Amino acid sequence: MRYFNADRDGPVGFSAIRLSFELETDADTEQLATLERLTERYCVVLQTIVRPPALTTSVACI
Repeated sequence: MRYFNADRDGPVGFSAIRLSFELETDADTEQLATLERLTERYCVVLQTIVRPPALTTSVACI
């Protein structure tokens, strides 16, 4: 079976994920570093990639 008209030999997934900010702020370098650190710490997507949860897949016919 072929689904989604996908190339069977093509790569699946992401090759890079980037997060960037352009801020208009009076924050100093230390405050910006804190913002970056906290953003990385509490970013749900990043934490899921860094610490993947257990995954299960199931198929049921009804």
